[in-house]
Amino acid sequence: MLGTWVNEANGTRPGWAPRELLLADDFFLAAHDDVTGKARLTERAAGIGLAASLLGELMLFRKITIQRAHVVVMDRRPVPDALVHLVLEDVLGEPEPQPVRDWLRYLGRNAYELVAQRMVREGLVRMAETKRFRRSIVYRPVDLNAAAWPVVRLAQKLSRREAIALPDVVLAGLIRATGLDKYLKLEAAVDIGEYQRLLINGLPGPLRILIAETEAAIGEAVLHHRM
Repeated sequence: MLGTWVNEANGTRPGWAPRELLLADDFFLAAHDDVTGKARLTERAAGIGLAASLLGELMLFRKITIQRAHVVVMDRRPVPDALVHLVLEDVLGEPEPQPVRDWLRYLGRNAYELVAQRMVREGLVRMAETKRFRRSIVYRPVDLNAAAWPVVRLAQKLSRREAIALPDVVLAGLIRATGLDKYLKLEAAVDIGEYQRLLINGLPGPLRILIAETEAAIGEAVLHHRM
């Protein structure tokens, strides 16, 4: 199942075949400069976006859903990806369904490092140390084409008003919810806002709620930072 929808989402272009990526990997690449690996979001916003992406992966695997803004388990069987299975185990460990917003806050604390480590293992990014101002770790793309592809792919499909696979519509929604839209618009040949909104509004209810809760959590994080 996973291979089918990922291939549809990634598409192809002459001379270069994109890898199959999970939703959080695509979001991670969209949230960073495709050459330098520099973050396009604050640490907290990136964490929330990646937490939402991991929940989205579980929803696309049909392991969880959202009911009344709470995360509810649908299928307890293991997930093929080790990281996503860890998230599922966290959800299974709660005696009662918890609010989506609480999961975004909780998972957002370490989602960045967990997804980055998965991508390092997959050979998508590599760790590098920067010494400008202060020592810090950045994750630089191994393949510049692959790093740019999530945003370029979405921009092309939205510009042409093409049918878009479900994971890419979710990605477009999370890009919008976290404030990454400007990078998507820079790659688009025409105004894509109307078609993007149409696709997001057409998502199944639980996925729309995930995107709305992500946007609200980002707003709370920005407000908290300004106070």
